[in-house]
Amino acid sequence: MKRFVILIVAVVAVSVLWMAGWFYIAGQVRAEIAALAQADGIVQPRLTCESLDVGGAPFSFSPHCEGSQITSGDITIDLADIRGTALFYNPFHIQILATGPARMTDAFTGATQELRWTNLHASLRLDDGSIERLSAVADDLVYADMLMGENLIGTSGHAELHLIDATSPDAPAGSGRVYDAYAVFEDVDSQPYEIANGRMSVDAQLTGLPDPALWSDPQALAFWQALGGQLTLRALEATADGLSLTAEGQASLSDAGLVNANLDVVSQGVAERIENLVGDPSLAEIILGSPDQGGASRQNLSVTNGTVTVGILPVAALPPLF
Repeated sequence: MKRFVILIVAVVAVSVLWMAGWFYIAGQVRAEIAALAQADGIVQPRLTCESLDVGGAPFSFSPHCEGSQITSGDITIDLADIRGTALFYNPFHIQILATGPARMTDAFTGATQELRWTNLHASLRLDDGSIERLSAVADDLVYADMLMGENLIGTSGHAELHLIDATSPDAPAGSGRVYDAYAVFEDVDSQPYEIANGRMSVDAQLTGLPDPALWSDPQALAFWQALGGQLTLRALEATADGLSLTAEGQASLSDAGLVNANLDVVSQGVAERIENLVGDPSLAEIILGSPDQGGASRQNLSVTNGTVTVGILPVAALPPLF
């Protein structure tokens, strides 16, 4: 009998300690989210909630931000709510759900756009304060301009985005992190751009990325350049009815923030669409090249210290990015 009583007391004590720990960490989670409302919205994005709750006891933490608003620079995004879940014993793996629509307003230009979906969820894994993997999946995306009524821009039946840490374990200190990035958009349709049954996939790699805490900093691109950052587009493939485009290349920034890049593009049917949109066939040929006998256009676009060159012809100058 005495042993049974001791067992009961031990179970109760562990349960009390467990719940005390849960309430303490839940309070910390609430405080961290609430602190985002005090951010300046420039160096660090600001997140505000009409109501904030943390549930999930006793085995998980599930913050729920209802009536959420995210502000970064001139951009404000309004969302119905954002929910997250992290297990008590694995707090570095976070599941995120968002309920739309997301309305995006640009205070500088006055543009207002809306993104809707039927399902959007993301998974975030952290390792030693850095992103180990970020994945986001969405279905039935609808993108519309809402400045004057609703002007439908395009739809996508399914979309995915994956960001995976590919930093070598023996990478030298101060070299930044390396991430592989993959994205896919399926069943894409856009009446304004005459796209039907479209699909696009992107395979890229980013090197020299600074700490994720600095990604929203206005000087993030300068930090990236200082770490020798480079964007490598390993493959971009886009297809639609009567259209195809593939591209690969690299891009980086100079000490003065000027773009240096090289891009090889092969397309079919795209030049004609550009001509229809802008009414200038010469522009399409400059960008994509003249079609061969099979109808395929090939072009090499290079940028040296901000000067865009097509073949040997300089065609534009890009401003510094920082």
